[in-house]
Amino acid sequence: MKRILVIFALILGGTVYGQNGLWPSDSLKEYEGEIVPVYTKEYLNRYNRMKRLVVKVYPYALYAADVIDQVDHNAEKIEKRRKKNRFYKEAYKHLKNDFKYFILDLYTSEGRMLMKLIHRETGMTVYDISSKYRGETKANMFNTMAKMWDQDLHITFEPNIGDDRIVEQVIKDIQAGIVEFDDEIVSIDRLTYKEGKKADKERKKKSAKKYKHIRKQKRKNERRIKKAARKAKRE
Repeated sequence: MKRILVIFALILGGTVYGQNGLWPSDSLKEYEGEIVPVYTKEYLNRYNRMKRLVVKVYPYALYAADVIDQVDHNAEKIEKRRKKNRFYKEAYKHLKNDFKYFILDLYTSEGRMLMKLIHRETGMTVYDISSKYRGETKANMFNTMAKMWDQDLHITFEPNIGDDRIVEQVIKDIQAGIVEFDDEIVSIDRLTYKEGKKADKERKKKSAKKYKHIRKQKRKNERRIKKAARKAKRE
């Protein structure tokens, strides 16, 4: 940090002094420029971690927002409450089917990020959405089930606090074209999900087998070294 301040002072000092040998009284006004942010290594690590999460799940939050807008628009044309509730139920069912296997394939951190971004894009938490389209009783049941997987359907997005502030910056960078982003969603059906899980299981099995072999070889080498040391000591 000291090195940055010294270089900054030299650049400003050299520029101003080099013009007329004096420091003008209005130098700050004359040499005002755009503020360039300086990020720490810790911030960049957090930014990159948030970026990986956002790029993966943000397309689905945008898709959910579009679907909900369309559902609400169509629901306005339905006058009878019973028909509207039936319409909401069917719409929620379709939305859930679109997300079901994608969500099952997410890590906890990815699922939490998706729920935060859905709140950002719709103004509703996942609990609010469930309550509106499936009723409060169902929403409470879904939230109880979610807690078993360390999730909370009441989670909100707070753009000015903690990691959410960094997420907001990532989204702004996406909108500015700084961060590469593809908003196309990939639909995952039951067969694709099962095949993916099977392949993942095979990878873990091979990894465990490889690690077991490495540990076995390591113990073998340690025994060989100890044996050589005892032999050298006797001699």
